[in-house]
Amino acid sequence: MKTLILLLLLAGCSTGDKRTAATAPKPKTLADSINLDVTEAKLPNGMTALIVPNNKLPIFSLYLFYKVGGKNEVPGITGASHFLEHMMFKGTKKFGKNSLDFIIEGSGGSTNAYTTNDQTVYYENLPSGQLGTILDIEADRLANLNLDEDEFNKERAVVLEERKMRYENSPRGQLYLAMVQSLFKDTPYGSAVIGEIPDLKSVTRDQIHQYFKRFYAPNNLTLVLVGDVDTAKAQAMVKQKFGGIPASPTVDEAHAELTEEKFQSRVRADQVVNKKGESPSPIFMLAYPTYKVGHAKGYALDVLSSILGSGKSSTLINEYALIKKPVATSVYAAHQQLEKAGFFFIGGELVRGVKLEDFRRDLKKKLAGYCETEVTDKNIQKIKNNYLVDLYAGLDTNAGLAQFLGDRQTLFEDWRFYKTELELYEKVTVEDVRAACHETFKKPSVFVSVWNKHK
Repeated sequence: MKTLILLLLLAGCSTGDKRTAATAPKPKTLADSINLDVTEAKLPNGMTALIVPNNKLPIFSLYLFYKVGGKNEVPGITGASHFLEHMMFKGTKKFGKNSLDFIIEGSGGSTNAYTTNDQTVYYENLPSGQLGTILDIEADRLANLNLDEDEFNKERAVVLEERKMRYENSPRGQLYLAMVQSLFKDTPYGSAVIGEIPDLKSVTRDQIHQYFKRFYAPNNLTLVLVGDVDTAKAQAMVKQKFGGIPASPTVDEAHAELTEEKFQSRVRADQVVNKKGESPSPIFMLAYPTYKVGHAKGYALDVLSSILGSGKSSTLINEYALIKKPVATSVYAAHQQLEKAGFFFIGGELVRGVKLEDFRRDLKKKLAGYCETEVTDKNIQKIKNNYLVDLYAGLDTNAGLAQFLGDRQTLFEDWRFYKTELELYEKVTVEDVRAACHETFKKPSVFVSVWNKHK
């Protein structure tokens, strides 16, 4: 890892080589510094499998990325993706009710899953000898999921309680939900991934089953296997287990219907949203619409968010928290990019007694100035170095590499897209970040706060 970082730090340093430009070798780029031994297989039914051998330890990580999430739902079945995630652990035709966790954990492994706006991901970490068993489990719950009616109704109560815990009883959950509901109102991103309460109470087992049949199919799945495996044998096992499962005839049509126009923010003027909650001090988010994942300007905004609000040396921390009379107890910035849209947001918690509206006006006033004063070559280089350290550390584990590859294959239909990403990050300049900064902070914004003193 240190060698790779050194390549970046030394880029542009003179070596004293007297060879002409015509004969000197082309300098290595960051994209050249990462070479992944990935075997890619495409099954006739449309499924993609990525296999990476890593024999350091007798373990492996298996990740399955289904390209379905909150954005694929319609009113009446919001939360279907997350609800289905729960039901995927309830048993299959071959593996009985509630036996999956027992089998995996009894084999010395672990399993879990998560649902986002754009995808649902299942993952396991197991000893190498258990590969056949886990592939059998995953193939059977794709082909023969047991949507038992009693289990379905029991899990409805669990999901409703989770919704209550995450949002209704969580000031920070209230804050985030109010922000996306305002920023992406009347778009598929404008609701909670976990679902709206009326839909969770009314959705039927048959509706979830139809949703499952449409989106849980090999032609909507990327399987990533990283670890102590024989590539040829693993590939043969994947084909044997999954090759006979039929493709969904309608999933491509479902994705094609979700044009980018349907996801764009409708905010046309600054909005202020005050929500009554249990927070004794005001917590806030200031959000601006930006670009979908992979957009060139997004990389400049990633850098900007780190300059403004990542770490103790960041601008907002020093402006509002690390001062003699702090205005905020915490403050941060982030840039979130989804498959169809994105948003830049600043959030935090104010010190008791600070007037919320005065703070909002002060923050909005200062943001444009930061585009000039805080965006410097030194700050950008620091952020690039930090990014690389985090990237290389993540790729050093089976799970980290599997997630890295699966995300890119699912979002860009090409796991190699990381090479383009690295090139774009490497090329980000002061002018790029300043332009993106000015453009973003001129847009209409949404300012949301949660406080127990709001009416």
